[in-house]
Amino acid sequence: MKSRLRIFLDIAMTVLMPLLMAYSLVGETAHEIIGSVIFILFIVHHILNRKWYGAVCKGRYTPRRIFQTVLNTALFVFMILQPVSGILLSKHLYTFIPILPVTAALRSVHMIVPYWGYVLLSVHAGTHLLPLMSKMKKAPLPQVLFCADILISGYGVYAFIKRGFPGYMSGSTMFAFFNAGEPLVPFFLDYIAVMVLFASLGTLTAYLLHKFTKTR
Repeated sequence: MKSRLRIFLDIAMTVLMPLLMAYSLVGETAHEIIGSVIFILFIVHHILNRKWYGAVCKGRYTPRRIFQTVLNTALFVFMILQPVSGILLSKHLYTFIPILPVTAALRSVHMIVPYWGYVLLSVHAGTHLLPLMSKMKKAPLPQVLFCADILISGYGVYAFIKRGFPGYMSGSTMFAFFNAGEPLVPFFLDYIAVMVLFASLGTLTAYLLHKFTKTR
């Protein structure tokens, strides 16, 4: 039951993240609702995986485990900063919270962390796809799936630049630019391609670190 719930939570967050990134394309109220739902799912996800925290100080740290621990820690920080800054800047759902004198700083934080969170969440998801990738070797069309992943990831590099991720993540772009007339489908396809790109990099990194550990 828990494993099914974990899968449901992971799929739900994966589907909702591109919607959250759409911001003005879905409307500010919808953006706040989606962000709140993701925050709740994030909390439940960590409650279900609380044993991971108890094992942090136990066992041997291999290169792969070090990578995943650093990744999980960074993702946790960004996934906390994102909703907290969003709640404090809320114009619709959380208006009962008083406006703070650090609003400008909060806006800067809320502009940067979603893009880092999106990338890190994609990498995190990719590291957990390694067992699935091992099973896919026995699939009837593994080469076709591999080629599709390469093509989508290649487009993901273009979409990563096109959608301004480098500027947002570095903090050099401090205002979100959206084409109000753009259909949602192209936007989502670009963000899905970016997600596939970094999930693939996460899977590849986990695989290489696993192989490195086995050869030592």
